[in-house]
Amino acid sequence: MSVLQPGSIVTPRQQERRRGAKFFIVALLCVGLALACVTGFFITRFLLWAQCSQFRAFRSGSGSMCPAVCENEHFLVGVDAFAGRAPRRGDVIMFQFDKEENQPLYLKRVAGISGDTVARGPANSILVNGQTLVLPPACGAGNAYGRLASEGLAFEPVKVPEDALFVIGDNLDNSYDSRSFGAVGLDKVRGRALLIYASPNPSRLFCRVQ
Repeated sequence: MSVLQPGSIVTPRQQERRRGAKFFIVALLCVGLALACVTGFFITRFLLWAQCSQFRAFRSGSGSMCPAVCENEHFLVGVDAFAGRAPRRGDVIMFQFDKEENQPLYLKRVAGISGDTVARGPANSILVNGQTLVLPPACGAGNAYGRLASEGLAFEPVKVPEDALFVIGDNLDNSYDSRSFGAVGLDKVRGRALLIYASPNPSRLFCRVQ
């Protein structure tokens, strides 16, 4: 004959609590699995879109590329984005004037590639092969800089040399770019800006850099 020890009797309330604990654990596991699937889906989509696998994080120290990337925004750069192709018109690239590792990095948009002719157009516009350069719409709200000049920077028409790029800042009134320092060699390119992951402006979180 077995003898019941103190505490060995399970009451209906204890059974209900145990069932509730098991249900909570199963539900927690299901939620975790669902989150992992959703996260994996978006990460996969991001990698397919970015077409690169090596990333570095940076903070913008100026507003010269606003509204694509504004001051004090943190963004990801695909450092191997151009391993299989050359930069294209419209890409927002990071580059150095020199190959030295301690040289500052700059963020600008590719306006012209090798063989293109870039010239100043009316009302602070830029012409590429005779066509007005159209910048992409801004992501988020309240991130545009006011116009600082009606005519923009003056520069002579330029034919972009071989293995070089003509780059500009989206904030055309306030950008130090190829209109001042000339074309940038392809060997100076260090990657492509992809995604804003932190910003003083909440509407800008996770904006793609277009």
